[in-house]
Amino acid sequence: MRTTASLLDLAVRLSLNQSPQNQVTMLGLINEQYRLLLENYFDNEQSYSTETVGGMNLTLTAIPAAGATSATLTSAWAYSSGIQKVTFDNSDYIDVQFTNGNTAITWQEPLTSACTTTAISTTGFQAYRLPAGISKITDSTITVGQLKFVPARVASRQQWDNLNFLPYSSDIPNYYFIYGAYIYFWPVPSTTGNKITFNYKTRVPDLSTAFVFNSATGAQYNTSTQSSVNGVLCFDYQQGTITSAADDGVSITGAGTKWITAQGASGGLGMPSNIDVSAQNLALFINPPQGDGLAYPIQQFTDDTHLILSSPIINSFGLTGSTYSIGQVPLMAKSEDFHEMLVYGALKMYFSTIVPDPNKYKQFDAEYKLRELKMAEYVGTKSINYNLGSKPALLQPSAYPFYPGSVNSP
Repeated sequence: MRTTASLLDLAVRLSLNQSPQNQVTMLGLINEQYRLLLENYFDNEQSYSTETVGGMNLTLTAIPAAGATSATLTSAWAYSSGIQKVTFDNSDYIDVQFTNGNTAITWQEPLTSACTTTAISTTGFQAYRLPAGISKITDSTITVGQLKFVPARVASRQQWDNLNFLPYSSDIPNYYFIYGAYIYFWPVPSTTGNKITFNYKTRVPDLSTAFVFNSATGAQYNTSTQSSVNGVLCFDYQQGTITSAADDGVSITGAGTKWITAQGASGGLGMPSNIDVSAQNLALFINPPQGDGLAYPIQQFTDDTHLILSSPIINSFGLTGSTYSIGQVPLMAKSEDFHEMLVYGALKMYFSTIVPDPNKYKQFDAEYKLRELKMAEYVGTKSINYNLGSKPALLQPSAYPFYPGSVNSP
């Protein structure tokens, strides 16, 4: 398993140039290979869920006047922010902006006449904001009770406009359409609280030197002041020890670990507390013999000495004071046999353009292609492919005391 620190250290060593400028260059080339491999071979899939907001009858604090473009609700809007159609009692039908936790509502088109009551009715949200990490939606579902509906995708704006020629609400979604930063459903969801799930390919954040250190003691990575320590340029975070971890548990306790303490002279990791950090793709390695040496993804840091894993520990071996490291791993975390491809691909580019060297290019190209062939076989499917077309092996009856037809068969 390679981390950002070990990938960068390997690339700089193999390039035979440890200058600060080259460290920056090599990390950039590694990130290019990283995005390329994720696009070609890896799923990097995730899911995101939110809830539908259906039509409601609401009350304003005052009767809107002619020409009004804003009003105030009697209670704060408790649902997600967005725009929905609102019918006023003067029959105006307008797109109105609602903001979570706020009583103020606004709209662009002025009311054509004064209203006579404070009552308004909404159609519900047709548009739902997409998370910033979405690269491409593979599908979306809406769960109503025990039923899960999978609406079909509308490919063009013209088709979408044709569908929406009149207002229509229902709990059974037929279509979805992505436009800008929103996903739209048709018909408009009529009930509040049904679960919407987006399944998507994630945008890939670059591997970052924020999780690379200049020494095992936690000195912050800085190319301008860096010198190798025992021949090593880049380190994962290793401050303190792990004092408590249980088999099949996700809670980890450390001593002297400084996970929340800011980076710099104090030598901390500098992570936020009680916030999901899964997007950073950090992993905890508990070193043998008290740890199993596997990479466990980190979900959040509670404080300087406590963290929570996304996956439970398999073997803790009753550890009481084990050394460890925390590093950023590529999203190809379960295919660690191919992590070196990021370095070899970067070095191919380096020795073909920046420092032309045909022999070194051929050397790293051969290493890259060897792993690429194996990787294509490995990641082509999400499970092992058993060949059911081959002729089954013959059974030896004597090896099975209760084989059908034997004297021992019941």
